[in-house]
Amino acid sequence: MSSNGKANAALAAALIFLFLSSASAYLAFSRLYTTEGWVRHTRDVQSALAQFAMTTARAGRLRAEYVDSGDPALLDRQAEVINQVRLTLTSLQRLTGDNEQQEANCKSLADLTEQRIMLINQAIELKRSGKSTLTAQAAMTRQIVDNAADTDDLMQRMYTAEEQLLSQRESRLSGSSTAIAVILTVSLFLALILFVVHHRLLVDQVAARARAETAQRALSARLLNVQDVERRKFARELHDSVGQHLAALKMAISILQKKLPVDPILQDCLKLLDDSIAETRTISHLLHPPLLDEAGLNSACRWFVEGFANRSGIAVDLEIDDRVVRLPEEVELALFRVLQESLTNVHRHSGAKRADVSLRAAGNQVTMRVKDYGHGMPAAVLQNLREHGTGAGVGFAGMTERIREIGGRLQVHSNATGTEIEVVAPARQRSPEASIPPSMEEVKK
Repeated sequence: MSSNGKANAALAAALIFLFLSSASAYLAFSRLYTTEGWVRHTRDVQSALAQFAMTTARAGRLRAEYVDSGDPALLDRQAEVINQVRLTLTSLQRLTGDNEQQEANCKSLADLTEQRIMLINQAIELKRSGKSTLTAQAAMTRQIVDNAADTDDLMQRMYTAEEQLLSQRESRLSGSSTAIAVILTVSLFLALILFVVHHRLLVDQVAARARAETAQRALSARLLNVQDVERRKFARELHDSVGQHLAALKMAISILQKKLPVDPILQDCLKLLDDSIAETRTISHLLHPPLLDEAGLNSACRWFVEGFANRSGIAVDLEIDDRVVRLPEEVELALFRVLQESLTNVHRHSGAKRADVSLRAAGNQVTMRVKDYGHGMPAAVLQNLREHGTGAGVGFAGMTERIREIGGRLQVHSNATGTEIEVVAPARQRSPEASIPPSMEEVKK
């Protein structure tokens, strides 16, 4: 499997683990929520049992107080407490409706409660009628005590059953919490491992791509250097071989012309030879201008701009800062090629009648600007050029690679009023040996 396939597989597996862990966590949390609900329900039942015990005990105390004092004000309080006992019993019946055993116990509790309320009412009525005696009240009290004992036994069984349910449900709650913790920990750990693997694979891909881009740039730079070497070789061959042969031929025809001064064919041949020699010299200089090696970038730029203006009919305003001194050979060559390509693009694509060229030095940098006053680049081409470095042709890619190779930067600004190419390159001064001006013999060569 390829590196890209492995990265995608690791990412897919990590996402699957996250999905499964999320689903498992959802189910576990649902179970946890349900279990917590049952635990709260059990505690509510226990609370209702405690509330029932308190209200029944309070009802018994009020009965005893009324029998002893006969205070009528106690009757209203007694009726209120009896009502609370019944309400609490109703709530208890509702809470235990899901448990058959507890529901049966609650029904028995309701019967005992009604018996107790009836006995309390009989004791109160006996007191109100004035027929209350110690013997009669004692008999009523014994019946109430027996009923209370049965009620307490039943409530204790109900409370014990709820304690067992509470213990079971709390155990489930603890198990659910542990299961959730284990599921989330394992899933997240596995997902984290897969994400780390995915990250490592992506890093390897990026590194491999960076190495490929570096190798491609090195190859592009090497090809440009080879191209420059070949251009210099061809220029020298044109100058030293073809140029010399044409010059010798011109000398021979000039001798013939002296013998036949009125021969029109010889005059036409001389004119053709002059044009051929001039064209050969122009091609040779365009391939690699000797001024670039002999006099430097400033002279080469002036020569090229002047020739370009004459050939294209485009007026070019050239401005060169006096502070621009001799630069390293590779920097001068790169800037000159940028000037060539930029003005060629102005002639081919801009439709401009005027252009500006400037070369300035500031600190450790030299800046070249080539600006035309044409119709500018299409928006799509300019966007692709800025975002991806493509879309403007091979020439622009070559300029970019040349400037990057010497450690500079190239920027393009374009709108409806024209296009400007700005190049900033390091202005390292040429070594003293390279700055020595050529001798006259070397210039003649």
